[in-house]
Amino acid sequence: MIVVGFLAAAVGGTLARWQLAERLPRPSGTFVANLTGSFLLGLLAGAGTDSGLLFGVAGLGSFTTFSTIMVEVIDLWTSDRRRAMLYLALTLVGGVASAWLGLRLSR
Repeated sequence: MIVVGFLAAAVGGTLARWQLAERLPRPSGTFVANLTGSFLLGLLAGAGTDSGLLFGVAGLGSFTTFSTIMVEVIDLWTSDRRRAMLYLALTLVGGVASAWLGLRLSR
């Protein structure tokens, strides 16, 4: 049963990420997905439940993406290095801040 839940959460996260990418231009879709995913993972981690672990790893793991951030930073770097560095910094700082906020709100 855990495997079915894991697969369902992974498919749900993947489909949500795909729809977000369809609706928002790059790199905005990736930025929103990663900050939202970080916040939700903070909430789930703070709850400390087994289902939170399952949805966090499978669902939010497939919703967020590190590799896409790197591709987008490289793409931006070729045209605007300052924007590339700003995007990377905002993503990293925003992700940590979002996760921290989620943890704080779940306790």
